[in-house]
Amino acid sequence: MPGEGQRRDHAPNIRLMLVDDHLLFREGIHSLLRKHSDIEVVAEASGGRQAVELASDTLPDVILLDLNMPGMDGIEVCQRLRSCSASTRIIILTISRDLSSIVEAVRAGASGYLTKDTGSSELVDTVRRVYHEGNLLEPILADRLLAEFSHLSNLTEKEGFEAGLFATLSPRETEILKLVAGGKANKVIAAELNISEHTVRNHISNIFQKLQVNDRTEAAVLAVKRGLI
Repeated sequence: MPGEGQRRDHAPNIRLMLVDDHLLFREGIHSLLRKHSDIEVVAEASGGRQAVELASDTLPDVILLDLNMPGMDGIEVCQRLRSCSASTRIIILTISRDLSSIVEAVRAGASGYLTKDTGSSELVDTVRRVYHEGNLLEPILADRLLAEFSHLSNLTEKEGFEAGLFATLSPRETEILKLVAGGKANKVIAAELNISEHTVRNHISNIFQKLQVNDRTEAAVLAVKRGLI
């Protein structure tokens, strides 16, 4: 079996797998994607276990994954896929707008999150952006996180503490945090700021330490609260 680099060199299309337990929905998405020559549906799965097996066999670049499926749900599928194929990017496509599900999906390794009432052009654009740019913090996620944490506006002590944390960031770190919260991948940040990816990773590590967070999602939550995006 060819390696990741070899496969992409010889396959210009975005190789995509659909995972949803509703056949009619999969057929509709498949029909939509046929209209776009740069996207090729290489596999379909009706359940989580089948998705994990097919992903190992077909090595898709992007997976459109439903959250609510019988047997193995989308969160567990996402976790398993990320552990066995770090290069595959996962977009959650679900009917759920539950904040906890969104955050849990991002923590499990999802690169994007869309609801099933998303328009066709936005869906295709998200597939392309996730493939080319990496992780995206969808607007719906930023909006929901902002609403979820808006009640903290009266907790002046907590706000003062967080303001103190942000005050420790350098101008460059604040600039990078804004880009992280906007869903930019390290490669994209490096290109925009004309610095190396290694330097970006070092800055992000410093940001996590100064803000006392563990990952990009937690950093983005604080950035949204502070009005950086």
